[in-house]
Amino acid sequence: MKPTTEQLSNALQTAERMREQGEDPDFLAKTLLYLHRRDETLEKVLEHLELFLRFGLPVEEHMKLVRLVEEAKAQQRMEQGEGADKLGL
Repeated sequence: MKPTTEQLSNALQTAERMREQGEDPDFLAKTLLYLHRRDETLEKVLEHLELFLRFGLPVEEHMKLVRLVEEAKAQQRMEQGEGADKLGL
């Protein structure tokens, strides 16, 4: 079930506060923040992919899509290097 915008905002603020205070024993806050960032990146990829598929091969959309995929891969590589408690996809 999808949370409302207000519910998501509250959950993200709580997660940030938990991480700042070091009160995240089960890594729920870390997981929420990670998945939220990942979701934002993948939403951008989906948006440009839809345009790319709808209009064929516009060079501008192709380049945006390539950059977004590269950004997502770089983000994943960076997060994999965080340490033993990392989350991987």
